[in-house]
Amino acid sequence: MFRPLSLHSFVLLIAIALTACGGRATPQLIGSYPRSSDTSAFSSSEGAPMNTLVVYNAYLELEVANTDAAADRAGQVAYDYGGYLVSSQSWYQGDEKHATLTLAVPVARFDSAREALLRLGTLKSESVSGDLVSTGDGSNGWNTYSHITVQLRPAPPAISLPSIAPGWWNPVQTFRNAFDVFASIFTFLVDIVIWIVVVIGPFVLMGLGLRAIFRRYWKKS
Repeated sequence: MFRPLSLHSFVLLIAIALTACGGRATPQLIGSYPRSSDTSAFSSSEGAPMNTLVVYNAYLELEVANTDAAADRAGQVAYDYGGYLVSSQSWYQGDEKHATLTLAVPVARFDSAREALLRLGTLKSESVSGDLVSTGDGSNGWNTYSHITVQLRPAPPAISLPSIAPGWWNPVQTFRNAFDVFASIFTFLVDIVIWIVVVIGPFVLMGLGLRAIFRRYWKKS
């Protein structure tokens, strides 16, 4: 005759059933990394596709001691790092010469070329941008070029000399003023001499004549 299960036996059966189900079940992952077939299309460090290349372009503004010498050296830097000079132009602002050069260097040597250019003078401003370029056509870091635009301007002198404003010193005018004073003094003295000769001179001559007459008279007597 079948007996009804006791509460203790019922709980024991439930526990055995749950244990059996837990041994066979496999937990499912909510999210996972891409499979090996997908990871080949992505870079693990940058998150960008590995069949693309980041091409950086830079703009540098430098103060240099000599614009011409710095421009020649900048062009040489491009050649030293496997690149070339794209364009250059120069102009004057007052007496100061400015120049702008655009250089093309391989992407693989962008950082080295940039560091070499920074040694030409004092960096005043810089901007860097990057573009993704597909490497499906055979592009790589050696046959793809970054562009670096360098603007050169003269550095201010270390010691600033006081400027002489136009008209502050005029030696010609100074000579004229001095000559006018000399002429005034000279003409004044000449006028005095003329007055003495004209006014007093006749009386002096008359006195000398009378003196001569009296001497002669006294000698005879």
